[in-house]
Amino acid sequence: MNKGLVFLGLIFSITSCTENKGKLSSQTEENVIINRKALPLKDLRDKFKYSRLESFKIDTFNWETRVGFYQELDSSSFKLVWQDGKRNFVGQGYDRDYFYSWQKRNPELIEFTVLTQDESSSCDLLHYCIYDKNGKAINSFIVAASCGDGGWGNKTTGKFITENTYERISIDVNTDIVDSGSTNYITESDSTVTHFTIAKDGKVTEKEISKTRISEEE
Repeated sequence: MNKGLVFLGLIFSITSCTENKGKLSSQTEENVIINRKALPLKDLRDKFKYSRLESFKIDTFNWETRVGFYQELDSSSFKLVWQDGKRNFVGQGYDRDYFYSWQKRNPELIEFTVLTQDESSSCDLLHYCIYDKNGKAINSFIVAASCGDGGWGNKTTGKFITENTYERISIDVNTDIVDSGSTNYITESDSTVTHFTIAKDGKVTEKEISKTRISEEE
């Protein structure tokens, strides 16, 4: 056989093997990337501090002492939870998100609460988040809050009064100085009761039940 032809055959064979190895290496890298993707929402349940809570209020920790008590959302789980793109992941300083409670109210849905700290609004907020079985966001609402800045403050708590209805009580307080030359203050507060009803499909309807205003001078 012509030595030149044998040499060319060897070159083609080596080239083919190299290309195949390159394809296999590329496929392996793709598989590794896929395996590194964030877990589905339903597989995050072990990260939550509590389970099956029926009433909610903000804990007594401040922003310094709360760190380490709950597991925090990383950039991947943050995207799974907040699917509307309105919030950006920070994960440091005072702007943090924590896994709070895994709920089992409806087995046909994925439901849990997330505790957020927002330095810009001086608020701690507890969000009740609802998703379908595939992890697609359906609805969310605030079940508890604690806010304060200057003379303004808010305290929100609540509980499930039926399997599908959450009753939230929110109190807003504003304190103003009546006379700058004295220590007289006037405090006005609004207490609002709101019902949130969760339908079978996970959609939430909101209805204000009552609102009471109180004014006191000191």
